[in-house]
Amino acid sequence: THTPRKKWTHYFWEFLMLFLAVFCGFLAEYQLEHVIENQREKKYIRSFIEDLKADTMKINQVLHASIDQQKGFDSLMGVLKDPDFVNNPAKFEKYGANIFSLFAFFQTDRTLQQLKNAGGLRLIRKQAASDSIISYDNMVKEIGEQRDDLYNSNRGTASLASQIFDFNSPNNSWINRT
Repeated sequence: THTPRKKWTHYFWEFLMLFLAVFCGFLAEYQLEHVIENQREKKYIRSFIEDLKADTMKINQVLHASIDQQKGFDSLMGVLKDPDFVNNPAKFEKYGANIFSLFAFFQTDRTLQQLKNAGGLRLIRKQAASDSIISYDNMVKEIGEQRDDLYNSNRGTASLASQIFDFNSPNNSWINRT
């Protein structure tokens, strides 16, 4: 059972075939990873656009509520300038009903948190898009700080108003006379 000896060229071709098989597997894996990352990038961008749409809707709601509140302030100032406003609490109640409300914006940040926590920002190939996302996040953080300051200020104003006005009293006696 003696086998004839193989030539060195036979070993060379075996090595070459094995090398090419491993190399082609590596290239296929690399290409697959590239395709998956591109799909993931598109998914993140679509999700982020949906978050931006939701944020835009929330901002518009807060803006309209704030404009209505400002109109209420203006009307209330007219009521308070009327010397007979003490005898007509209905007008005060009408315009003063929501002056102490706080209309705040809270960001929809599900995609942004995923991008930051999972390292997804590296998937976004366009530097300008990535920079815009970071800039948006920083602006929303500033808005959050302003919202917190406004909330604290509003609490102080409401506390002061509760000392001036007795909102729990029956009609015609809503001014604190103490």
